[in-house]
Amino acid sequence: MVVAQAAAVETFPQGHVFRPLVADPAEPRSFVSVLRADSDEGEPFTLASVGFGANFGLARWPGERPGEGWQTGVFGAVFSQFNLSAPSDELLNSDFVIGVPLAARRGSFSARVRLWHQSSHLGDELILRGEAPPPADLSMEVLDAMLAWERGGWRLYGGGSYVLRRDASNPKRAGAQGGIEYLGERVLLASGRLVAGIDVKGYEESAWEAGVSAKLGLQFGAPHPERRGISLFLQAYDGFAPFGQFTSAEVRYYGLGVQFDL
Repeated sequence: MVVAQAAAVETFPQGHVFRPLVADPAEPRSFVSVLRADSDEGEPFTLASVGFGANFGLARWPGERPGEGWQTGVFGAVFSQFNLSAPSDELLNSDFVIGVPLAARRGSFSARVRLWHQSSHLGDELILRGEAPPPADLSMEVLDAMLAWERGGWRLYGGGSYVLRRDASNPKRAGAQGGIEYLGERVLLASGRLVAGIDVKGYEESAWEAGVSAKLGLQFGAPHPERRGISLFLQAYDGFAPFGQFTSAEVRYYGLGVQFDL
């Protein structure tokens, strides 16, 4: 009788069994974007949106085929926005995120569950000028889940989130998210591969009004699953601001971004 041995656990694995979402503004990643922004509460202005973040794999239990299995680790990110139309390029908002993911992949399907904490803070200069919105208590813990299906470079995904702890005065805690994206394998221009995505989010507290994020660009460097390289994007957004202290404001922006795929 032959007894199959379980695959050894891989520590500090490369890549992801659930690859990062292309167009989600809150996905942990490192990037710099220059955007033209407009809201219902003021004049259009130039916005710099920057982030420093990553998903760091700690352990993977391999499946039957390469790229399959279970994986866990930690992720963290800092997202900040600066008003480049102000004389001092003032800081508007910073979001600090840290969490633990559990992801799985088998065949064309992959899934991810995450527990994470977020804390958001207004910029000091904005507060001193007296133009800041009333600061909100946006220290919270969130549980979210996502299921995806892939074929031929395309991926469809959908899921939801629930705020486990937040200001007790806000009982509306549910959220929903879905999208479609494409990650090309064929080289198109100067070793770049086409990458595009549309992400849609809605939250109970905003009466389920959708926030739509879109990206289109080229990815340079190692292909999926390692994703190590640089991506250049055209990007646009319309909906409630995806910036912690400004989520009650509707915003539209478009511009250019460079993303560092680590």
